[in-house]
Amino acid sequence: MKRIAPLVVVALFVSSNVMCSGLYVKKNSGEVVYTNINTSSFFKRAFSIARQNHYSKSKIVKLIKKTAVRLGVDPKLAVSIAKIESDFNHNSVSASGAKGVMQLIDKTAKFYGVKDINNLQENIAGGIRFLKHLTKKYKSLQLVAAAYNAGETAVDKYKGIPPFAETQRYVKKFIKVYYGKEVKPVKTKLVNIVRRPKPIIKKGGVYSNVGGSIW
Repeated sequence: MKRIAPLVVVALFVSSNVMCSGLYVKKNSGEVVYTNINTSSFFKRAFSIARQNHYSKSKIVKLIKKTAVRLGVDPKLAVSIAKIESDFNHNSVSASGAKGVMQLIDKTAKFYGVKDINNLQENIAGGIRFLKHLTKKYKSLQLVAAAYNAGETAVDKYKGIPPFAETQRYVKKFIKVYYGKEVKPVKTKLVNIVRRPKPIIKKGGVYSNVGGSIW
């Protein structure tokens, strides 16, 4: 049985090469080898996913808190938003395409320097950097939550929590999670309006509003 198993694996690998198109050529000790996958990037991605799948919710919560402290954001705020957004599921993808624990859309992820939106640590850091901006812009945590859900433009337009049913429910959920009890959302006014800093275009076309090494 021990002799057969490797042969089965090899057979499956060979058959997949035959069935799949798009061959890569790599040189191994002067010998030309054909394969249908770029092995270095394939295995790097596979191992990354495997590591992330070993993260339990408790470990993800600890990572969120640690990242929040490092970036100067209220850990309780970051954990509450992550709970509402994905329930700490790093594989979560919304109908609108928001991804990961912090449910980032591609545009926001790029703006905050996230190179791989599916990377657990980068996803969390990107979402928390967004929260840091929102807490500087809005005095009320309810407005921060509303802006994370509906966007800054909507909050600025309505000068408070937008009258969208989804956002209204979102803010109520946030209050319950953050404060541990149901509290009626209060009417809030905009204060400390801070414009989002312009992104810095780094090498390779990666956008970031933070200079230097951010990870």
